[in-house]
Formats: sequence, structure tokens, C-alpha cells
Amino acid sequence: MSARTTALGLALLAVMAGPVPAEDQPSGSTDAPQWTEFKSPEHGFAVSFPGSPKATTAPVEGQNPLLQYDFLVSLGDDTVYGVTVFEYPTGKGPSPDNDTYVKLVSAYAKGTESRLRKRGAATVAGYPGFEAISDDAKGKLSHLIDIVPSGDRLYMLVTAGPKNHATNDDAERFRDSFRLLGEGGTPQAEPTATPPPQ
Repeated sequence: MSARTTALGLALLAVMAGPVPAEDQPSGSTDAPQWTEFKSPEHGFAVSFPGSPKATTAPVEGQNPLLQYDFLVSLGDDTVYGVTVFEYPTGKGPSPDNDTYVKLVSAYAKGTESRLRKRGAATVAGYPGFEAISDDAKGKLSHLIDIVPSGDRLYMLVTAGPKNHATNDDAERFRDSFRLLGEGGTPQAEPTATPPPQ
């Protein structure tokens, strides 16, 4: 499981830690972003984004046939909201345990050159999961990372932005809007989130 978890973290980092494209919302715009719900019934989730997400799909290197689906919205030069869905073959999903989550958020923090400030069990979308907050060494960027397992899928919600972004209203709004969908795109659970212990 260690190699698989590390591969997941590194795969996500390739998307989330790279330069943040400023295509979704104009930089320096004073208009408030328009939050709208985005549904992906084929990937089993819905979430509110502050713009239209750009979707990409890629196999996870060294983990074939594991697929990674990324849905990203960037605002300006320093804020990003994203959902990554890791889709495993039937019956091959990861064990939803604390060690898996810690390894995944630790790999994310390492790849983004940030330091984990908080981490712990959390309830997201009515499911047991994991939440972490990390900050870069200069104290300029703050990351909120949530992980939700569901069957043969692992969902990773990440938002990063200026100092204190991880605990601001927009980051929490993004996290709290996430929900899993059942067959036909119907809600599977009501969204709730419990922050990690202090």
C-alpha cells in the first residue's frame, strides 16, 4: 500500500502543485466569483466551484489501470480549487485507514513544499475521511486537503490560496458543498464536515 499511496500523492502533485493557470477567472478582477454546482454523475460526485472546471484524465504512472480524473478551477495567480478522483478497478480500492491518509497528505505537502499544520479524521459528505491543512515555508500559501473514500474511488479535494485561505469561508464553502452521488446522479449523502482536532 505504501507505494500505491505515494504514487497517488505524486500523481496529484503533478496537477495541483504545478503553476496555477489563470485562465478561469481574470487576474485582478474585483467581481466576486460565481459559485455553481458541478455534477459528474459518471464519477459519482457533485461540488460547487467558483467558475467552470477544466477536466483532464490520465492514467497514474506505474499504477495501470488506475485512472486519475482532475477537475480544476483557478482564480488569479494564487488560488485553486480542485477535485481529483482516483478510480481503481473493481475491488481494488485502497483501504480507508489513517496510515493511507497520512501518507497521501504528507506526499502532497512534500510536493508543494508546504508543512502540515493540522491533520486528522474528518467527516466529509457524510463519510469518514481525512482533512489536513498545510502552509508553505514563507507563510504565503495555505492548503486545505480533504480525502473521501467511496468504494473503488478515492476523492481528494484541494484548495490552495493566500495566507489563511485554508480556513476562510470560500475554502469551507468548497469543502462543504462536496457530495457523493448514487446511481443516476442522485445524492448519496448530505454534506457535512468535521474539522480535524486542534
